[in-house]
Amino acid sequence: MPDFSRKLENTASSAPSLKTRLRLSIIIIVLPLFILGGIGFFFFQKSTNAFNLAIEEVVSDVLPVTELKDKIQKTVTPFNRYLETGSIDEKKRFLQLSEDIQKTLNHPSNMDVTQLSLANDIYQSAYLNWRNAHRIAVKLFKRIDHNNVQTQKPPFRLLQKFYQYVIETTLALDKLHLSMQNQVKIRFQKAKELKLNALLLISFVFLLVYISTLATIMMLNRSILEPIVKLEQWASKFSRDKAFTPLKLDSYREFEFIAQTYNRLFQMLQDDRDILAALSQKDDLTQLNNKRSLITRLTDEHSRHQRYNTRYSLMLIDVDHLASISQNYGTHICDLTLIQIARLLEHAIRPTDFLARYNSDEFLIILPEVELHGANITAERIRNAISEYVFKFDNHKFGITVSIGFAIVQDNQPLEEVLQCVDFAVQQAKLAGRNQVQYCNADTITNATKNSDFTPKYLFADDFKTPKD
Repeated sequence: MPDFSRKLENTASSAPSLKTRLRLSIIIIVLPLFILGGIGFFFFQKSTNAFNLAIEEVVSDVLPVTELKDKIQKTVTPFNRYLETGSIDEKKRFLQLSEDIQKTLNHPSNMDVTQLSLANDIYQSAYLNWRNAHRIAVKLFKRIDHNNVQTQKPPFRLLQKFYQYVIETTLALDKLHLSMQNQVKIRFQKAKELKLNALLLISFVFLLVYISTLATIMMLNRSILEPIVKLEQWASKFSRDKAFTPLKLDSYREFEFIAQTYNRLFQMLQDDRDILAALSQKDDLTQLNNKRSLITRLTDEHSRHQRYNTRYSLMLIDVDHLASISQNYGTHICDLTLIQIARLLEHAIRPTDFLARYNSDEFLIILPEVELHGANITAERIRNAISEYVFKFDNHKFGITVSIGFAIVQDNQPLEEVLQCVDFAVQQAKLAGRNQVQYCNADTITNATKNSDFTPKYLFADDFKTPKD
């Protein structure tokens, strides 16, 4: 970039300034019309400032709530890591973040006067819930020996209350976020009306100026047209699939600055594309790995098995009667249930295992280097954790069970057959009355396929085929 700027300065010294020609052309315009143009610009600037101010006011109200919700989610992470690893650093980090949240909830700021009363009530409710969560976390820390945390089981009731208060805190902030929507709409509407009036005035002024400036525009057209054509040609050639060629416009200094800005924007777009690529691997609701990342990981894991003869287990968890939860309590409670199930699954597996949401109520787990005994223990741990958990949302309390099927990849076993084994095992778990764990091996699925007793219901091989297949 320093070389580019130096070259830009050298070019500017010999190139004529577009500003100079524009100033000469402005002299041709009648003075009264120039004054009218200045008045129009003044009103346009005023409307733009009003519009920007409205946006800043919206951001100043809504952004703290959004940031606070994100901070709550980030605060729970070190708490969970402490329960898993016993790390003192994670414990200190949680306590520090939790105290910051309490201070923020107890002393809210930057709130609109019309929202102040309601916001204080909601903040007070959120503060009480988070304070209770903090106290419960401190109790848990006192009861757990961090040196032996992996062999201890945290008190279930305290852990349940902690997560309940965390959820209630988040729901209170969601309520505040919704209450701001009407005020946001009113501010934007007023700003748009002011901007529209200014634009109408500017349109009238420019209509008067148009006749006087037509000759000037024609004179400057040739000087300005060339760099614009170059800019258009560069834009038409731009493609993410082609190598990037920096834009260079050396007619006037101003266009060189435009070229420099375009080059920087392109680099920013490249960075944003990388970020979006990472986000595309996550499920929007549960923040687990999504189906796309699952297919990539599973095909890679199976290729590694075929090349190096490594072992892995594949497990499918299907939530029993999830549709009844949606019908009885609504889709919002159903979504919260899936989120909580996802968290329970994360706590029940190893860091090296791969957990993904496959469909709406189905989750797949890849367990590298795990044989039959280990996979069965993991499956039973998951089943017990979910069946014993009491789901509480908005004064609703209910239980959930899951049906689990798993298979251990055999030597030279095709991926399609592994998927069939897992599918067959889940179907058997359903037939056995649900809330079951079933295992299927290669011989079982071979016999079931030969006897025409099996039709895939959950996992389809076509979903796992990559383009090269």
